[in-house]
Amino acid sequence: MRAWRLLGLALACAATPAMALEVEGRYRASPEADCEAGDGAEGFLRIEDGVFHGLSGTCKMLNPVNVRDMNAQLFDMECEGANPNFQWTERALFMEGAEGGLILAWNGYAFRYERCPVLSETAEAEAAPAAPPAEAATATD
Repeated sequence: MRAWRLLGLALACAATPAMALEVEGRYRASPEADCEAGDGAEGFLRIEDGVFHGLSGTCKMLNPVNVRDMNAQLFDMECEGANPNFQWTERALFMEGAEGGLILAWNGYAFRYERCPVLSETAEAEAAPAAPPAEAATATD
């Protein structure tokens, strides 16, 4: 019986922490940024496949740690700038904002970014047929 408890404890400790937060997507770096602009446009942050594409470089998001009682995770960030000789390592906290979007905190700095709608969602909404006017739908004369 004791062996089963030890095995259960070992399996629980070996489990990888689950993603508490879905951060992948595109975010406005400023309120003026147009979410309709293509991927090459300036003024956006993008998180894709565990890589943070910022305004001045990219960072691999490694070793996620869930923050207890918060929808947030800490990451070790291995970053490099536009010049490959400019590299740094930093810790960053990613958290869902109370009003949506992303809160990103680096040592001493915190930023809030609005999430851009997924392009396929925008295209589907525009392609959906408009509902008939209410009076036309209810008229039976």
